Amino acid sequence: MSGYLRTSKPFYRVTLCLTLCLLIMPLGACTEAAQNTAAPVRTVQPENTGNLPVPINPKIAALPNFTLNIWFADDYYSEGPIVDLIKEFKQAYPNINVAIDHNEWSKLRKKLKDAVTAGNPPDVAHQHAFAFGAQNFAEPLDDLWQQWGKEALAGFMPNAMEDVIWGGVKYGVPLDINTTFLFYNKQMFKEAGLEEPGADYNFTRLREDAKKLTIPAQNRYGLGITPGAWDVFGLISANGGNLLANQGDQVIAQLDAAPNVQMLEFLSNMINVDKVVPTPRYTREGSPVELFKQRKIAMFFSGPWDLKEIEARGPIGLYAEVGTAPMPHGIEGKTTGSVQGGGSLFVPKGAKNREAAFEFMKWAATPKYQMRLAREMGRYPILTELYKDPFFTGQAILQPFLEQLKTARPYRLEAYAQADITWEQSVGSILGGSDPKTILADANRAIQPTLRNTKK
Repeated sequence: MSGYLRTSKPFYRVTLCLTLCLLIMPLGACTEAAQNTAAPVRTVQPENTGNLPVPINPKIAALPNFTLNIWFADDYYSEGPIVDLIKEFKQAYPNINVAIDHNEWSKLRKKLKDAVTAGNPPDVAHQHAFAFGAQNFAEPLDDLWQQWGKEALAGFMPNAMEDVIWGGVKYGVPLDINTTFLFYNKQMFKEAGLEEPGADYNFTRLREDAKKLTIPAQNRYGLGITPGAWDVFGLISANGGNLLANQGDQVIAQLDAAPNVQMLEFLSNMINVDKVVPTPRYTREGSPVELFKQRKIAMFFSGPWDLKEIEARGPIGLYAEVGTAPMPHGIEGKTTGSVQGGGSLFVPKGAKNREAAFEFMKWAATPKYQMRLAREMGRYPILTELYKDPFFTGQAILQPFLEQLKTARPYRLEAYAQADITWEQSVGSILGGSDPKTILADANRAIQPTLRNTKK
């Protein structure tokens, strides 16, 4: 935390004369200097501005009263860190009314695109900024990043910045970062006489363990799987696969590459042949974490947010049974990888309050709220220095996550809307029993033309 604080003053250093202007000069003169307009401005200064996570921006503070519309995902908008972030931001800027809307993550994507197309977007949106930038639904923000300063940029984890950059342009500010790793029930492994997963674990051994951990009479399975496009890409990555490749300026589809076919065939067999995985459902009730909480599965793949879910809402004693390990090293034990996730905040195309929106996003990226997101929600920081905090270094259960983050890759297919849909549909078909090689070959041919234009 200290590294960010050491450099925070240069990030936000605003000329002293402007600040003093707001405090001691006649208000009309300050307004004219700040924005060269006769529009009315707020007349009440916020209290205790020295304790704010980001110094007051006099230009934003001098604006006439207006509403900043912010859209968050459902599982963020009502959580303590976000509620308090908005409350404190409003206290700092009495001239800004903050209006919050929310929706389930995947539904929010369509809602945002529809709003931009209709010419009525919010000012701040929560998603993957790189994907919306690629599809021309987000405002470029390089000029505002430049004003923020190089020292601010240097504080961010390079892989966190991948969530906001497309074609070398910054379209947002990272909010959090995560990756998938292996969760398992230590007590179930012990009862089955199995060695717990370690650094040399692979999918072949996982399959054998899952067979021994499955107890049909108890309605218990060895493994749970989330069938989402992003989640399955994490398993593909662990097997050394990828979905896209670059050849010069051309993006080439690789959905039917051998490691991808191999992994999806492997998963399909565990579901449909071995019967050690319950039918994957993309619902809360059928999610792996819910089944794990009920002790109906022994293993699943997820991110740190589900550690918090188990700790906060799991049955008494379950959290003590949780073990974690890096993703298995491919089917043959020769590869390493996972999918990188998290999210970012961005300014949708055509938003009315671009600079105020960026100011809000800066607040969300401060150590104060980054650490609260981690401690209270299991949503982990995008600032490098914060990982020196004892919260991260002192918890053995987090070490596989921290190690896995080094080799995680973003799910870049999301930048191509139609290709993303085709991939997810293909995954669902294969997990349902269709032939992986045929399905992926057909999908590969279908998406290649759409990779030439990210707006498709």
